[in-house]
Amino acid sequence: MAHQMKSAIEIQLDVLGALMLRDIRTRFGGTMWGYGIAVAWPCAHILIIMTAYKITHRPTPIGDSIVLFAVSGLSPYIIMNYMSRKMMEGPLQNRQLIYFPQVKFFDVVMSRAIVEICTSALSIFMVFFISTCVGAEIIPIDPFMFCVSMLFSLAFAMGLGFTNVFISQIFPQWQMVFIVPGLIMYFTSGTVIPIEAMPAVVYDYVQWNPLMQIVKVCRSGFYPGYGADAEILYVLIVTGTLALVGLLGMRFVVPRFLN
Repeated sequence: MAHQMKSAIEIQLDVLGALMLRDIRTRFGGTMWGYGIAVAWPCAHILIIMTAYKITHRPTPIGDSIVLFAVSGLSPYIIMNYMSRKMMEGPLQNRQLIYFPQVKFFDVVMSRAIVEICTSALSIFMVFFISTCVGAEIIPIDPFMFCVSMLFSLAFAMGLGFTNVFISQIFPQWQMVFIVPGLIMYFTSGTVIPIEAMPAVVYDYVQWNPLMQIVKVCRSGFYPGYGADAEILYVLIVTGTLALVGLLGMRFVVPRFLN
């Protein structure tokens, strides 16, 4: 029994490894340059924000470094945006693989999730590396809170990704529809426009945005005293609910559509 169990686990790991390699080769052209572009692409967000503030001659909303402001806000968004979308695209792009006996639907989802975790980690590292190269000081004052915010970002992105996978298998057009809530979360997260600058009526509503709470936690690692009112428990509840809905949907509802 132990030998059979070990063999089953080894087979499962081999399947995940093969799916991850196939995913990287098909999506990034099978070259280091292709994957490198995908990793470095999120840096464009920082350049856009910096350019917008320079052109409009607007002062830095928090502190005196626009690079630090952009990095501290965009790091959680980069993880949430790319991971939640790419997890959804995985099963839609690789549906034919599910017909192989060794490959399960959940294998395809998790292989894409693991690839996105690695890509997100490299992207954040690249953002810090490039920022340091241009002379910006973006070392967290509280590294622990920054790491916590990154874990929250990964957990929230994965929970949202599971739900996106579930919905997109029933309603394939969700892949395009999700752009709208994604943009809403982006513009109400304080990434570009600090929430403190928003009208009181708007501020009351953006409190329901989990990404905004995560951005608060992330910035608390860079700005002393910032983000003390972040609702961490709320983020955990939303993350757990999204993951539960997505996993239950993939377990009990999605197989009917696949068959």
